Amino acid sequence: MTIQIGRAGRDSALTLRSPRSWSVNGPEVDLGGALTADTYAGLVLLRAQVAGLADNPDEPIVPVNWTGDASVDGYYEVLDAAVPMPPRGLAALRLEYRVRLRRVAVYPDINSLLIGNAVRTNSHSIAKGTTVPWWATPADATMDLISGATATTRTADTGTLRIQYTTDGTVLYNRTARWQAAASDYYDGACRVELFDGTNYLAAVGRRIPNTHPRYGWRMTNGLVRVSIAGDGLITVEHYVSGSWSVSKTYKLTAGTGPTTLGGFKTVTVLRNSAEVVTVRLGLEQATGTEYQMSLDLTLRRGALWVEGVVARDPGPGTVELGIYRSSTGEAAAAFTGGVRADAPDAAGYYWLATSKTKTNDLTQGGFRASTVAGSTFDFAAGFSPTGASTPGTVTSQVYSYFGPIDESVGFASR
Repeated sequence: MTIQIGRAGRDSALTLRSPRSWSVNGPEVDLGGALTADTYAGLVLLRAQVAGLADNPDEPIVPVNWTGDASVDGYYEVLDAAVPMPPRGLAALRLEYRVRLRRVAVYPDINSLLIGNAVRTNSHSIAKGTTVPWWATPADATMDLISGATATTRTADTGTLRIQYTTDGTVLYNRTARWQAAASDYYDGACRVELFDGTNYLAAVGRRIPNTHPRYGWRMTNGLVRVSIAGDGLITVEHYVSGSWSVSKTYKLTAGTGPTTLGGFKTVTVLRNSAEVVTVRLGLEQATGTEYQMSLDLTLRRGALWVEGVVARDPGPGTVELGIYRSSTGEAAAAFTGGVRADAPDAAGYYWLATSKTKTNDLTQGGFRASTVAGSTFDFAAGFSPTGASTPGTVTSQVYSYFGPIDESVGFASR
């Protein structure tokens, strides 16, 4: 038997054994047991999962599911989590854990605070009234209807999502959307950072991650889009289409009019790791010309078909052209409002890129670049639209969603 506490133990390849003790004192629960894994790397990640439950600003309240006693399933506030190191260290592939929880509810009032009521400042004449705001919840959630919005579904590799949207920049901005979901359904289509144990990619819990190479050993996903690092200045964006990860596109981030690929990533930091959104920051140093520090923030929202990116420059030399292109071999593109897209679909559909900047298109290599000054940023989105997609999954709808951003934060309360 197993237990799942938040994301800890929820991977099929890395489970958390049932606790040996479950002590109840009013709404509080004190539980403890053993962590075991087949490999050293697996145990290190399982330890990080349990330890990451404590003081996690992104998920202070988590769903709990226990095969040994389903009557305790529900949502709990994490009060403390500890994994002491035994005298033999990790050699025995066994550690003890202890977690303290406070029960919130079986079916809490889940509140999604949706913030955003303005279009991204842009040079493409895209106005708020044409944006396509949207909100995603697990399809098995209920009590989440938003009057005036249209609903559709998207199928992720972790479950089906309900997408509610409008096409006139209304209804979904600056509101609290209420819903409920069983603990076992909460992570359907959720965002997460993943770490590699040598065989499988497994969930990272919280923002503190084990020592990880900034290029290898991690990725981010929402079950629809998966993002990883392919090399110096290269990001790979995969898309879950028709039941499999069948589409993979690699993009290069560039500097100059050449353009030259940015330097190698040197650091990786998790800025946010919640079910509704993940953001990872990569640090790098421009490899050509005058060296200076830069950062790349990558963000995925639950239900999104694209990844958002922001390249930020530290104060440095003058004006630099920053850009994003299909990989070094390029891919022919066509221009459209706000960006470029493939001029012909591949077997599954069209890739697309967008930015708020005044840009110079390169339709041969399939990308664009924009002028940036010291201390400024270059924003972009990289997405994919399946052939035959309908609103809100078309290239145009996705781009107009990007220009009308929403930031979501989830909270819990007893009903």
